[in-house]
Amino acid sequence: MESKKFAWWPVTVTSGKLIWLCTYHQHKSLYDKHTGRPPLNNLYFTWTETAKEKTWRLLKESAVHNRNVWNEHELIKEDKI
Repeated sequence: MESKKFAWWPVTVTSGKLIWLCTYHQHKSLYDKHTGRPPLNNLYFTWTETAKEKTWRLLKESAVHNRNVWNEHELIKEDKI
């Protein structure tokens, strides 16, 4: 779940930056996407990011998901033609 909020008071985002008087995104996820495990102490993991960090994350994720056969390094020159 994602919610867009406005920082009226200083807020520290997950990356360690202190933001103030700007929008930020707060995410709540039910599992850790790297390990697949649920949180131990709460019902969900909470993490925050700025708009620039969100844009950068989405660009990196789209680059990973857009890989196809033509980007494989194992293919020889004749397979790509």
